[in-house]
Amino acid sequence: MQQTSDLWKDLVERKNTRKEYKFEINGVEYGDAAEISHSVDSGLFDEFGIGNASTAELTLSLYADEIPRGATVKRFVRLVNGEDVSEWIQKGVYFINRRSYEDGIWTIDAFDAMRKAEKIWVPDPEQPSPMQPDAAVREFARLMDVEVDDRTWEALNMSYGVEFPTNDYTIRQELCFIAAASGGNFIISDEGKLLLVGLTAFPPETHYLIEEHGKAITFGGVRILV
Repeated sequence: MQQTSDLWKDLVERKNTRKEYKFEINGVEYGDAAEISHSVDSGLFDEFGIGNASTAELTLSLYADEIPRGATVKRFVRLVNGEDVSEWIQKGVYFINRRSYEDGIWTIDAFDAMRKAEKIWVPDPEQPSPMQPDAAVREFARLMDVEVDDRTWEALNMSYGVEFPTNDYTIRQELCFIAAASGGNFIISDEGKLLLVGLTAFPPETHYLIEEHGKAITFGGVRILV
């Protein structure tokens, strides 16, 4: 789980604080001078509810000499207010799907590791069926080549058995079934790990509606998720 400093907590509520981003692409850093624009679609909910396994998408335009095909992109953010500058916090790991180059500018479309779950699950016949949900999540993470965020185990419904599919279900569909049984949704965390988010325990990776100085807007004392 990501930890932030006292300075970060102070800056996020201070007027005139701005965010500064940098990107690491295959080990090469690109900062403000290189970035033209970027946006992230976290895709946590198609509609508010449970049973989703959402893929986040990064669109980035920047100046660079060369962007390798299929490169890994790490996104970082820090807070700046006058002379006060926070630490860098990682905000996503993405894999380039498409890239184009024109007039010195690279435009990149990249997705997080949930995209790797879009393949048919072919279970190992030596594994038991139904599988325990924690064993299934570990197996799906292995097939996706990611780690499991430890917060997942707190949200997981251990009474749900994962049956071997009789149809061509993808890993993502199986994750959706587990998420629905657990009253939550799967995402890829800011550190690139598979994370089950319970509806009552939103982590920093989700997006609350906030006012201009970073404080959460509430309705009847409840934070509003967007």
